[in-house]
Amino acid sequence: MYKISIIGSGTVGGAIGKVFTKYGYHVIFYDLDQGRLKELASRGYKVAETLEEAVLNTDISFICVPTPSNNGSPQKSPIFGIRKSKISDQIDRSYLDTALSGVLNVLTSKDGYHTIVIKSTILPGIVEGFDGGDCGICLNPEFLRSETPEEDFENQPVIIGSIDERAAEILKEFYEDFRRRTEKNFKIFVTDTKTAAMIKYVSNCLLATKISLFNEVAEVCKKIGVDPRIVVDNIVTDRYSTIEQYRRDFLSLGFQDECLPKDLDAFLSFCKDLGYKPELLSAVKEVNERIKRKR
Repeated sequence: MYKISIIGSGTVGGAIGKVFTKYGYHVIFYDLDQGRLKELASRGYKVAETLEEAVLNTDISFICVPTPSNNGSPQKSPIFGIRKSKISDQIDRSYLDTALSGVLNVLTSKDGYHTIVIKSTILPGIVEGFDGGDCGICLNPEFLRSETPEEDFENQPVIIGSIDERAAEILKEFYEDFRRRTEKNFKIFVTDTKTAAMIKYVSNCLLATKISLFNEVAEVCKKIGVDPRIVVDNIVTDRYSTIEQYRRDFLSLGFQDECLPKDLDAFLSFCKDLGYKPELLSAVKEVNERIKRKR
């Protein structure tokens, strides 16, 4: 039986851990926020008081900590294999560094192979070259909305970015078992970590682009007497499963999701470091800033 630890039990970690528990997996939650753990425990979920307890009693650790914007400030990473570069400085890696170094330290006293799964959003090129010894690491980006994270997690495709073939195979077999238990038919796609990271960022950049596009269209519609809601109602066909989710960010709001602004900024900086200016995405940011100023 798979035994899972959730390292970072906020919106993402809390959601996936609850879903895994729902389908019969042995799950242990860990978080630095003791209040968060107490809330989970009060609802019947198993929590660990220490990182050691969480990791030593499980076989797969999902790291679900935030990676907020850092604006390119230099960082010193304690993790061997995490590249120190302009690219990796576009996100604040401190939470990830703390979680990953903590897990690796615990694993020095554990026998047997352990799989580490990073669900935190990281830019391409950060984890390449990682060598964890008798453990493997995968990148497994999430595509959850803050309003419905548990529902989204049960119904979305799984992307696995592989550094270590053994870890990737273990994670793939786990998700195949999860798919059988849920009786869903989601896709499981295994690729390299750079491609997995790109899939995550491009997905969020696409959403940001659509929202800014719809706000541009709304301005045109108003000038010609067309209801922009009718236009949008008849073209939305993606993972914003209902019109209500778009309307939250549509018509003079701009995109408000906590991930879209930071991921767009990070990706723009990433492109700049590569010597390329993505004109459309730069315009997407400019439109969103203008829309927000109108609020």
